[in-house]
Amino acid sequence: MQALRERLLQEMQALRTVDCHSHTMLRRDYEALTDRSFFSMMTYFEREIAGATGMGSAQLYEGCTTDAERWERLKPVLLRTRNESYWRHNIVVYQQLFGLEDGELSDGNWAVVNDCIRERTAQPGWYEHVTNEVCGLQTQIRNVPWFEDWEPEYFTCVLRMEEALEQTNRANRERLEQHMDVSIGDLASLKATLVALIEEYQTMGSVGIKLAHAYRRTLSSDPVPEADAAGLFAQAVAGESLTWPERKAVEDHIIFFLAECCVEMGQVFQIHTGVQGNWGHVPDSDPLLLLPLVHAFRQVKFDLFHAGYPYSRELGMMAKHSPNVWLNMAWMYVITMEGSRQTLNEWIDLVPGDRLLGFGSDVGWPEFIYGHLVMARSCIADVLVTKVERDFLSEEAALSLVHQMLTDNAVALYGLAGEKS
Repeated sequence: MQALRERLLQEMQALRTVDCHSHTMLRRDYEALTDRSFFSMMTYFEREIAGATGMGSAQLYEGCTTDAERWERLKPVLLRTRNESYWRHNIVVYQQLFGLEDGELSDGNWAVVNDCIRERTAQPGWYEHVTNEVCGLQTQIRNVPWFEDWEPEYFTCVLRMEEALEQTNRANRERLEQHMDVSIGDLASLKATLVALIEEYQTMGSVGIKLAHAYRRTLSSDPVPEADAAGLFAQAVAGESLTWPERKAVEDHIIFFLAECCVEMGQVFQIHTGVQGNWGHVPDSDPLLLLPLVHAFRQVKFDLFHAGYPYSRELGMMAKHSPNVWLNMAWMYVITMEGSRQTLNEWIDLVPGDRLLGFGSDVGWPEFIYGHLVMARSCIADVLVTKVERDFLSEEAALSLVHQMLTDNAVALYGLAGEKS
């Protein structure tokens, strides 16, 4: 079976992978940075610094004037947290791209890694080299905030829509009015403006919309009658303060409206489920809370993120019985490699292979896309070898799943111009 594992890894390395969920910084922003170092390129480990110390990295390093002083501040944090996957993601990047030969950072090697990061990231064309040659990406499905452009040579746009839910807030509403050069005085004009905004981005190449509202509220939403939502929105426009249940009613109405827009415009509807940040209320992100929405809009293709972790089993069963749900492993291998293996092991038994999206980097630095890809390929190979050895999956089906999960399914779901593998 070791031979099969190596064959699967080689197959994955040869693919032009579609990154199904990207927050990667634009090339122009990357190259404008004045500090690209070991201490600034931390990605999700920043959350572990905050969790372990109660402060962000800026506070942790406050008063430090040299990298050596910063290392002394960070070292005890690493001793407490280096077992976690968020840190091991960093180690993979340092080993693969920045010359780390050991299994951990130490007093004797951290400066070598730091110097290598500074040197290599300053090389002309480094961003292009990592993105296209090292990672071998066909494209990245990038979450694009309102009113931001993107670099289509690297990214395919999905438009973030949380602000659409928060239009009872005057400042948010004025921001939308200014960009679209309209006046939003009632619910009807808000909806028309949101349609125009989505169409504007679709004309430029956007393939979907995205909601990550589970970070601040429950995914549960109900169909709210037009008249009720219109009355509440009118109160907000008039300057009245709404209670949370009243604001939620307006938001729920807009969520269902956005699903209607996806039907009319043929857009994919991406939704964050599962994993939260520090102090997040995890039950709010249970994907089963989306069942009323998913069942009400059977024509919409829902792309549900992060394996719904820790509700991955529930999400797998949800997708088995909801043919309009795609399961996205974005972020997962960085969160937990073992949880990723367990999830894929079950999903491959439950869900048609053409609705599994095997990789989404969900990172800000291009170098960390590669580290995440290395972890993803390892987990996928482990799972498929086990399925062939123990669960009666054929080698032919295993090889097919590699192509489906990393390239073909994304090309089909998002309607990408690139060819399938």
